[in-house]
Amino acid sequence: MRHKRMTIIVLATVCVVIAWGMMTVGAAEKSFPKIIAVGSGPVGGGFNMIVVGISKYWEKDVGVTASVAPGVAKTNLHRFADKRLDVMISPSTWMYAAWHARQDYGFEESIKDIRVMYYIYGNPYYVIALEKSGLRKISDLKGKRVGIGPNADTWDKMMGKKLEANGINYFGKSPDIKKTFASYQDMCQMLGDGNLDAAVAMFEGLVPQPATQKLMEERELVALEWDPAVFEKFKTDIFPPALIKKELLPFLEKDHYCWEGGMAAMVARDDVSEELVYQLTKSTHRNLEQLASENPFWKYPVKYPEMLTKDTGIPYHPGAIRYWKEIGIWQR
Repeated sequence: MRHKRMTIIVLATVCVVIAWGMMTVGAAEKSFPKIIAVGSGPVGGGFNMIVVGISKYWEKDVGVTASVAPGVAKTNLHRFADKRLDVMISPSTWMYAAWHARQDYGFEESIKDIRVMYYIYGNPYYVIALEKSGLRKISDLKGKRVGIGPNADTWDKMMGKKLEANGINYFGKSPDIKKTFASYQDMCQMLGDGNLDAAVAMFEGLVPQPATQKLMEERELVALEWDPAVFEKFKTDIFPPALIKKELLPFLEKDHYCWEGGMAAMVARDDVSEELVYQLTKSTHRNLEQLASENPFWKYPVKYPEMLTKDTGIPYHPGAIRYWKEIGIWQR
């Protein structure tokens, strides 16, 4: 009889503990919105793939559904400021422009409610040429035909002043180079065919762009070296210095210093709750290996986890800081 009473007491205690635990979890879930608006990139692009991929884990782990809103960087940042988005993926360069109210990039007022959760990968841009051309430095471009980028409006800003600082007259009526604006695919085609002497290329996470990869299969390439003094001059620029590690690009003989086109960052508004951001960040990190197996863009933070907490001058969300400190990779 005594044994039976003890069994009943133990079972009752277990039930109370389980019920308390269930109430705790339920209370946390009720404090979160059922749906969060998440800004992504255009459909078919890498940013959209990232947001769609992580959304299923957020729903499974945190119990929130992401309403994915595709858009370009500037549009998403304005939606963010208007509180039409709770979370978004954004290039670090455009966040910098928004934070500092860069009117030349379409931001009349500063957007200060951006809070970083984590960074995913960098998007450096650099200048390539055929190895047989003999070109080795940016200063060698005088008198050459150069593919600058897909459009003048953006790429004049990204390349013009940097080339001028490296001794290449870019602006004005008599530039030192013949400028061409075309898609990356077309620039690589023209470079391979001999219709360009050099061209700008992008590096995405751990791999060069598909157009560059195709050209690498057909031609021997080199990356042109910038004057080191130029990096010091533009270290606080909206498109700051970047590094492509030697082991990531077969034709590099050493780590290559170039320029950052915009690190992919997941960010939340500053008024999104600390607990929700903590849980979203935790879910991402715990599923990182699986995400990397599904989408190559996630492979970069797996290989280089320091990217997750990179400092670009935009503050982190307290919920993200709490998680990164908890697992011991927050170094500031």
